[in-house]
Amino acid sequence: MGLSPAEIIKAVCPDLANSASLDTYLAMAAESLSAGFFGAMYNHAVAYKAAHLFTLMDAMSGDLAATHGAPVASMSEGGLSVSFAQNAADDSALASTKYGKMLIGIMKGRPRMGVNNAGRHRF
Repeated sequence: MGLSPAEIIKAVCPDLANSASLDTYLAMAAESLSAGFFGAMYNHAVAYKAAHLFTLMDAMSGDLAATHGAPVASMSEGGLSVSFAQNAADDSALASTKYGKMLIGIMKGRPRMGVNNAGRHRF
């Protein structure tokens, strides 16, 4: 039997493993992924997605992005101007953390089945 998502997180993301929010992040990740798609790698996918979400939220806490849901792309001082990056629904959002990159690696290793949707995946 393979490792559980919590055991994987303990090995790859100790900050999340020690967080009181661990179960919440695991639940959010599990709800957004398909066990059928990931097969034997499902627990790894859940762990990496949970760690990715935790890392994003941790990075955004205390930042202007926390209230706007996107990272700050530029700031000005005179006349005060703040611009927020656009959130894209592609691999670039996952690629913003090492855990997301690990998840992308798993996704790219899975065979594609079903309707071709112009290279965009929704997992």
